[in-house]
Amino acid sequence: MSIGTFLPSLSSKTIQQRRRLFYWINLQFNALDTDRKKNYGPDRTCAEWILRNGGVVKFVNFTEYTKDYNDLPPEGTIVRLKEIDASHTSIMHAGFEHFNGCKNIDTLILHKCAYVDDKALVLLHHLKDSLSKLQVSCCPNVTDKGVLSLTNLKQLTNLYLCELQAAKKMKENIETLKSSLPNCKIECTQK
Repeated sequence: MSIGTFLPSLSSKTIQQRRRLFYWINLQFNALDTDRKKNYGPDRTCAEWILRNGGVVKFVNFTEYTKDYNDLPPEGTIVRLKEIDASHTSIMHAGFEHFNGCKNIDTLILHKCAYVDDKALVLLHHLKDSLSKLQVSCCPNVTDKGVLSLTNLKQLTNLYLCELQAAKKMKENIETLKSSLPNCKIECTQK
């Protein structure tokens, strides 16, 4: 007797219901609380969003990354975000409005972010005046449209793109990016 005989088989309908449930839960973890943002500022609420979804942040004048939500400075402390590593997080486009108002974020890593898509990358325009280093790698829902939206990020000096399987025209995309971002070192590896 195989192990499979002891496990209930899930119907296609059940699997779809579970996917919708997880999507809804992720939407809640990405939702912007505008009242909280108004009371505590965009940098604090953006940091809370990233930490709530499993990422790490670094503030201006801090030497260490903050990895735990409970290690955030006390509420009311004015902080400014500098770097974000959102690797392996559940962030999605619905949360990218958190970037609006953040003026000092210069580094963003989006690695193995299953829910990051073209709509999310378009919303990086909120960081167009500060973002200088960006990595987008192993994000299965980023297509050519999302890659080309990065042309708006005129302050970029380093861009690393890797294994964006849904982007089918990377060679052309890179040429467009190089033309639009002449001061940016662009690295791209595709399998």
